[in-house]
Amino acid sequence: MPLGQKKIIFVHTKNDFGGTSLILSEIIQGVTEHEYQVEIFMGRSKTEGFLSSFVNIPIYTYPFYESKKAWLEGIYLIIFQIYLFFKLLRYARQDVAFYVNTIKPWGAGLAGWVLKKRVLYHIHEISFTPKVLDTFCRFFVKLSAHDIIFVSNFIRRKKNIDVSRKHVVHNALSPGFIAKTIPPTPKDTFTILMLCNLKVYKGVIEFVHIARRLPQYHFELVLNATDDEINAFFKKIRFSENLTVHSSQPSVHRFYARASLVVNLSHPDKWLESFGMTILEAMNYGLPVIVPPIGGISELVIDNYNGFHISYNDTDKLISTIIKIAEDPELYLRLSTGALEMVKKFSYNTMINNIISIIKTGQSLPDDSLTQQN
Repeated sequence: MPLGQKKIIFVHTKNDFGGTSLILSEIIQGVTEHEYQVEIFMGRSKTEGFLSSFVNIPIYTYPFYESKKAWLEGIYLIIFQIYLFFKLLRYARQDVAFYVNTIKPWGAGLAGWVLKKRVLYHIHEISFTPKVLDTFCRFFVKLSAHDIIFVSNFIRRKKNIDVSRKHVVHNALSPGFIAKTIPPTPKDTFTILMLCNLKVYKGVIEFVHIARRLPQYHFELVLNATDDEINAFFKKIRFSENLTVHSSQPSVHRFYARASLVVNLSHPDKWLESFGMTILEAMNYGLPVIVPPIGGISELVIDNYNGFHISYNDTDKLISTIIKIAEDPELYLRLSTGALEMVKKFSYNTMINNIISIIKTGQSLPDDSLTQQN
């Protein structure tokens, strides 16, 4: 079912400065440059995000609330997706396709199925809690999807949704991001950087503990959260003097520019990283990286080439590896060179051309950008 029409309705759950919003903003920019008409539906957010930059595109919002209680957030999601479903019925007489970012906005998939519109899902996540809700969302993906786009080979295997047309399109850095790259300068202090959401399973507690054990280095933690949320989360945790914590940032270039190493300490037993945009951004700066041994993010790293695979709970190995990278100039140079070589495999033009090909023909382009490592 190729797309003859030139209008796409993008649907997203939450506009923020997280990875899924970033990739969607890149895709929307690329699609508009190919002269497609675009409209955006997204959940209301208290803060701005990457989608806020689109001033000439119609943007419609629908209610969206989050809760620390999984069951309550599940109820919220169901209510708001029903609301979204009825909102999207306005396109009954228009020749459009629905492009659904992540599996959570299943209301868009249901609307597409009822209206007999083409539905494309872009899946970034492995799963989410509660498990029953994840299964519920997967049901609507299977019911309504004409095409599914996965951000990594790992997530395609793990998600295993029975739809005939499945594609892997690796994420890429936008030309705008690369153009803002800050030229490297000599660093007086070895700085370890982590950027993530404010969740326990993202390894934020482990990062704080490692910083305390390595007072000779500086640590920076950039969280996709407000100052109030950060203060509430860490109210009983003492930071060491060598650790600086930052709230949501519209631009992260200055952090990469002064960093020496970027780590991801996600807990694979609780959260499997589907890709890892912060790791790709770090490699753009020639920064060595440490990532979990499994998940889509592990596909970006080759041990001893551009970084290392180390589990969040192997604290001693994490610490010894950080010391080794910091104190061995030859190793650091080799990892830095490998990072710059690896990032070249992820081309923005390739990503956009692949998306356009899927939209037009239902076929993805050959992708040899990434050698499988797991």
